[in-house]
Amino acid sequence: MTQRDLNIISELLKRTNDLPDILHLRAAPIGYELTRTDEELLLDTYQKLDDILKEVAAFINVKFSGRQDYIQPWNEIDFDTKIGGFKIVTTDREHTKSAWKKGIFDLKSLIKTLINETTLLVDEEKEIKENLLFNENEWDKYYDQRLEKRADEADFFLDMIIEKGLINLDKLTVRKYFKKWFNESHDFDLQIENGDFVIEDGDFQTVPNSGKDNIPEFLKWFENEGNNFMEFLKEQGVNVKKGSKETIINSGNLIINQNSKIKKQTIKNGTEQQESNWSKANIITALVVGVATIAGVLWQIFG
Repeated sequence: MTQRDLNIISELLKRTNDLPDILHLRAAPIGYELTRTDEELLLDTYQKLDDILKEVAAFINVKFSGRQDYIQPWNEIDFDTKIGGFKIVTTDREHTKSAWKKGIFDLKSLIKTLINETTLLVDEEKEIKENLLFNENEWDKYYDQRLEKRADEADFFLDMIIEKGLINLDKLTVRKYFKKWFNESHDFDLQIENGDFVIEDGDFQTVPNSGKDNIPEFLKWFENEGNNFMEFLKEQGVNVKKGSKETIINSGNLIINQNSKIKKQTIKNGTEQQESNWSKANIITALVVGVATIAGVLWQIFG
């Protein structure tokens, strides 16, 4: 829905409001003879009203196709007197005026309802266009930022590839390949957060933080996804050293073992130090007890 659509339906309401007042002619006193001017005014008004009705119907069919909540009210608009649903000819002037007023009222009500919904749809379209995520360039920037984040989390993995000489590429190029692989082989979920669209769930969260403090989680991920990445590099024409997967896993496990030994050594050294302190304390305690015992014996002898 566009602003042009809103202008069209709003103009139809204006044209309806501007219709000439012909009640005095439709409900003219008995015996009143219409003048040529009266006939022209009636004909002109009926023609304008007919055009408005047709254009409202066209608007509904095009912009709100199949909407019975609009189609039915349009079908029920009538300007003639009725009794029990059947049109009648009557000389009752008030009945004639009432039927005409009701028809105009129903037409205006329908148009106003159309204007209200059209306004909401136009505002929604405007909001969507103004949302940066619906701007192709801004979307690409945002999407690339998310990929950069995942490449950052795989930094340890990329460093290991280069350090072990598994491929003859610089780190920047490897990052580009990683982002391209992630983009082509992973899906993502678009969700609303704080009233805005964001990419958070889905495969965008499958890469663990691959720092040295989280190597076990990284190796678990690499068992599946990492190998796919290495295969992707081969498909891109990159010369990947044979056994790269095993090299990375072994290197990761080696770091884990080293970290484990360091922790054990730290605990052991702490225990030895504690034991040493306890030994010194025991020696001092024994000396004190010994001196006290000797003093007690001497006191008994010479006392």
